[in-house]
Amino acid sequence: MEDNRKAKKYLLFGAIIGGIISLSISILMDTLYADSFQGTWRDAISKDLYTFFSLQVSPKSLIVNIVFIFVLGILTAFGAFMGFIFSFFLYRFFSFLGSK
Repeated sequence: MEDNRKAKKYLLFGAIIGGIISLSISILMDTLYADSFQGTWRDAISKDLYTFFSLQVSPKSLIVNIVFIFVLGILTAFGAFMGFIFSFFLYRFFSFLGSK
């Protein structure tokens, strides 16, 4: 029973760290490479909303921010999943080394 709690702690910790790393890398890439990509994700979202739905919105509008947060949420969830998987493999490896 104690082993299950310890495993859950490690897996949850891995998922949280993976989500934080994914979110920070996404925001840093958006900030650092905005000039070389001719704009940020908000600019791209406003252009896509105009292309797909003929909505003329500015990059600072509310709907662009909502879509931007939604995209960051998807990236964070994917990073959390990858962190979960990575911590699972680490936990299994070290528990295998510790078993007799």
